[in-house]
Amino acid sequence: MLRQIAFVFPGQGAQQVGMGRDLFGRDPFTDELAARASDGARADLTRLCLRGPMKALSATDMLQPALTVVCLGLWQRLVDAGVTPGVVAGHSLGELPALAASGMADPRGVVDVAVIRGRAMADAAAERAGSMVAATGRLVDDLEILLQPFQQRGQVAVAAVNGPTQATLSGDTLLLDEVIAALRRQPDLKVTSLRVSGAWHSDHMRPAQALFRSALGHLALRRPTASMIFNRHGRPCANPAEVKEVLVSQLVAPVRFDRVMQQLIDLGVTDFIEIGPGKVLRGLIRLNHPDPEVKVHNVSDERSLMRTLNVL
Repeated sequence: MLRQIAFVFPGQGAQQVGMGRDLFGRDPFTDELAARASDGARADLTRLCLRGPMKALSATDMLQPALTVVCLGLWQRLVDAGVTPGVVAGHSLGELPALAASGMADPRGVVDVAVIRGRAMADAAAERAGSMVAATGRLVDDLEILLQPFQQRGQVAVAAVNGPTQATLSGDTLLLDEVIAALRRQPDLKVTSLRVSGAWHSDHMRPAQALFRSALGHLALRRPTASMIFNRHGRPCANPAEVKEVLVSQLVAPVRFDRVMQQLIDLGVTDFIEIGPGKVLRGLIRLNHPDPEVKVHNVSDERSLMRTLNVL
């Protein structure tokens, strides 16, 4: 059977202390990107990835460039081994390394954009207390109805639709605390507070858009070698101006990973390769596509890389 490979990249939440340990000091490509990201972030991101602490690594202005570097390093190892995708996608921040994997952007430029995105979002989060929660067990339409009474009193909205029964909510911290209490009274609905420093993919991030748009303005985009499916609408896009506007608007709009997955299913993807630390996307892929004939691989270090290469 002809295999159709998709590269998928995780976003914030996938980070682990020790990520990139098989790359840093061993892979010149990754080291170059790490040095570039460290200069931009004004911090030693290599040390932060390898030694933590987790709290410092999880700060969005550090995490975004650090995770982008590690994902790009792992991606390049796959490319060097001769593995190429037919289609790519990312979850939120993961769309930045996906841009490089699609062939649309140079990895160095992607790292520069990740630095600015992280800084802009951190600054926006500092202006207004926000948080996020994961809700599992209800359709998104049901969650929207449950949120309506609260939305008249402040900012709270669906931030990501990860599958038919899994979503995250984002908004004002105090109001979201009330939402959590109300949701926990609902039967068959699991609610989990997320450890994040801001209300991602909500109006809280509107102040970050101008700086992010400016950074993308300096990023040269070219014709892709692999189709990229975007979170904003679950469709491919290749027009440079449209791609940049989709990425900017995504800061304040829900991540529609469910639509991304539906598009990948429709394209006949047989092998999903999650590129990055952890296995956050594995569960989301299976949630949307439980077919046992479809394979989900993970490349997070040298061992998992070799295991993936052996089965492809």
